[in-house]
Amino acid sequence: MTVGRRYGVVFASVVLLLALAWPAVAPEELDSLPFSNYPMFAHPRERVANYYAVVLVDDEGEEHTLDLRVVGGTDQPVQAAMTVRQAIDRGEADSLCEEIAGRVGDSGVVEVIRLRYDGPAWFGGDEEPLERVVHAGCPTEGRP
Repeated sequence: MTVGRRYGVVFASVVLLLALAWPAVAPEELDSLPFSNYPMFAHPRERVANYYAVVLVDDEGEEHTLDLRVVGGTDQPVQAAMTVRQAIDRGEADSLCEEIAGRVGDSGVVEVIRLRYDGPAWFGGDEEPLERVVHAGCPTEGRP
């Protein structure tokens, strides 16, 4: 191996080691897009967050979570929640509610809702939402 080739290998190795060590020694404010390994965790999240859902309130007043495929036509929770959020944001919660109610086989009222939770409190055992807003409600065409 020539001297020049050795220097090239050593240089490349040093650059690689520095690149691997950079996340451990980089200032915190630099841990963001496009240089964060996990951009979703790069900054502290808000303590209180919104969650979007569609539920069925049966004839006895009990609330039931609907299957993701009924809500958003998917088995992915984030996609289903985004379907609900976008409908609320566009003012189309009523039409989403009616569409979902037509797919529900049980009797009751479908509600398109936004919940606000205190995340740390929820993980501490306080699972009650801080706020529950019903953006749309419609009866199902289900069997009594």
